[in-house]
Amino acid sequence: MVEAGSTAGRYEIGELLGTGAMAEVYKAHDPQIGRTGAIKILKDSLIDETEYLNRFLKEASAAGTLNHPNIVTVYDVGKINELPYILMELVGSETLADVLDRKEKLPYSTIIDIAMQISSALDCAHNSNIVHRDIKPENILYDSATNTIKIADFGIAKQEDSDLAERTQVGTIMGTPRYMSPEQARGETIDGRSDLFSLGVILYELLTGRKAFDGQSMATLTLQILQQDPPPLRDCAPNVPRGLQSIINGLLNKKVAKRFQNGRQVYDALAKEQRTLLDQQDEQNYLPMQVRWTAIMGAVVGLVMIISVVMVFNVQRKLLTDQAISAGVSLATFIASESAIHLLGEDWIGLETLTDEAFKRKSFAALTIVDLGSVVRSSTDKSLVGKPWATLSNDDLLVTRQDVSIYETGEGESSLYILDSPIHFNETRIGSIKLSVSQSPLANVMSVTRRVLLVLGFSVTLVVLFAAYFLNRLVARNVLLVTRTIRDYAGGNHRARISRSWKNEFGALANAFNTMAEQLQIESHAEKPAQVSSLSEVEETPEGEPSMATDATLSGPGADDMALEQAVGELDNDTSSGGDVLDQGSLNGDSLDEEPLEDATVIQIRPES
Repeated sequence: MVEAGSTAGRYEIGELLGTGAMAEVYKAHDPQIGRTGAIKILKDSLIDETEYLNRFLKEASAAGTLNHPNIVTVYDVGKINELPYILMELVGSETLADVLDRKEKLPYSTIIDIAMQISSALDCAHNSNIVHRDIKPENILYDSATNTIKIADFGIAKQEDSDLAERTQVGTIMGTPRYMSPEQARGETIDGRSDLFSLGVILYELLTGRKAFDGQSMATLTLQILQQDPPPLRDCAPNVPRGLQSIINGLLNKKVAKRFQNGRQVYDALAKEQRTLLDQQDEQNYLPMQVRWTAIMGAVVGLVMIISVVMVFNVQRKLLTDQAISAGVSLATFIASESAIHLLGEDWIGLETLTDEAFKRKSFAALTIVDLGSVVRSSTDKSLVGKPWATLSNDDLLVTRQDVSIYETGEGESSLYILDSPIHFNETRIGSIKLSVSQSPLANVMSVTRRVLLVLGFSVTLVVLFAAYFLNRLVARNVLLVTRTIRDYAGGNHRARISRSWKNEFGALANAFNTMAEQLQIESHAEKPAQVSSLSEVEETPEGEPSMATDATLSGPGADDMALEQAVGELDNDTSSGGDVLDQGSLNGDSLDEEPLEDATVIQIRPES
């Protein structure tokens, strides 16, 4: 029995990290190469259980043949005190199940990144003819600091090309019910698309915080998986991007032929959605170029147009006002000259007739003739005749032209120009006329002018805005294409190139990037280090029988596979030569027909409480 603080073979056993259904996981240190890992040791109470021993050997064989950054790496397999062990890399202390238990809502970009890592790892396993068959949150180790996942527990994986393969027969169910695919629940022959369905169930939970299939009994749960679809994402999580909803729906399709066919397809779809999401996040962090530059151009043009409209309006107003005043001065001077004889001879009837005839032309608002004593002698307003004229205030004096004083009185539509023109006879002043001219016609003309100028300014500004927006959008689209390519290259896709050609500065930028990428790729190939061969040690037991304690410092997947296959083969031989015989029926899962597994072994690395 292995205990914390003891030494097993060359490994120093540390604290207990976790306990599963068939094994215990300890922290272990190899002082020979200074490596710390997690050692999984089969429970001594299960050493005689063929079913669990098969699964333990299968996990070592399946995981040991895979080399992927998102699959837990197996360093070594062997025996300690007749108990088989697997030495794996030490990963973080939580799983996606812990995230779901905390009901923690991860950002969509984080979930997409997790899904891309899982789909990439599954694609690697499926290309090696390995189907995990128990993809669930408990088997996805998660490091929240780096947002990195590792797939663990290949204990019930299906290896199609291995002598130790456990081939699922019709009616045999392997896996965790809640995350099974429909074909897996029916006990049919499955392939990698079954793991993709399980991935869809996990992503559904991460996005919604609820179970995709929430049946409380095995019968209800199986019926839901076979016949019912989960509640639509658009109803229970409407904020999930439409593209991501479509990907989840594709993963959860109950018809295998209509599901994603491999992990690469899922990865590509997720990568496209991730780029879209990153672009949206970038646009939230800054104002898009087409909006920013359009706003700037619009503000500049708008300001110029406002200044222009104001200047043109004021100039035109001044010109029209001067024209109106000039016309009024000419009219007042003419009437003054015509009324001089009548005023001098005190011909009030003739003066009244002159006033009425002039008013019929409607070229002014009012006319009043005052004698030298400031008494009204004639007026279009008959009530003023014979009364003294009220002197106008100098504060209302606007301008004086040709001895005619122009006053401005009233406001708005009632505003008037009052022209005070003297009446002379032989250069002697004998009285004056008060000619009132309404500003209403001038105001109407200015109002029309204002509307025309505003419409013109708005139209010009709108045309400039549309032109600036579409031009800047074209530029922004080219910048976004370059940005995406650089982002793909930085993400590890060193084959990313800018294939579009421009005959402008963007073309020069694209050529510079493509040249740089080609040069870096050539240099990376030239500097690729040579692989280091594996190192294995065989320790002799007191009885002289070899006991495998494989210490593999492996740099290449070929050496890793050979060492682990050799170790697993010897473990199998040791087991076969002992008191327990692993017959072909147990390897093929016949023993599981009698008692189907409801759940698979879970490797959970948890800190010591």
